[in-house]
Amino acid sequence: MNVEILFLAYRPLLYKYLALLFTRDIDFEDFKQEGELALLELLKRYDPQKGDLSSYLKKSLYYALLRIRTRLRYQEEYVEELGEIEIYKEELREEKIIDFSSLSKREKEIVMLIYFNELSIRKTAKVLGLSPSSVKVYKKRAINKLKFWCKI
Repeated sequence: MNVEILFLAYRPLLYKYLALLFTRDIDFEDFKQEGELALLELLKRYDPQKGDLSSYLKKSLYYALLRIRTRLRYQEEYVEELGEIEIYKEELREEKIIDFSSLSKREKEIVMLIYFNELSIRKTAKVLGLSPSSVKVYKKRAINKLKFWCKI
């Protein structure tokens, strides 16, 4: 089984699914490249003993692309949020003044641990004895308060 020949043969199926599943909130080139890698991986993992290649690829490729799309969406959101945070951190460093008076004690702790000590949400939750979802809520609330403060 020559993977390169099969890759070229099943590329139209990949492009069909890419067109079907693409949304504007992700980068198409990233989606396409990830899809091509997924197709190659699926072709390498295919076991002829388990059934027809075409049926296997139709289902597996579709669900692989769904997972890729979801991951790319979260990456885009994460990168966007990181960009905003870096801008705010830089503004705060330039001013050398951070007005945390509008934040609660818990929000201050979370901001300090996540953004200045660079702990992950999971580690911050462990340090403070909270659940990761609670840390996310406090973090979001603190960011919104700081955004409001920066606009004033």
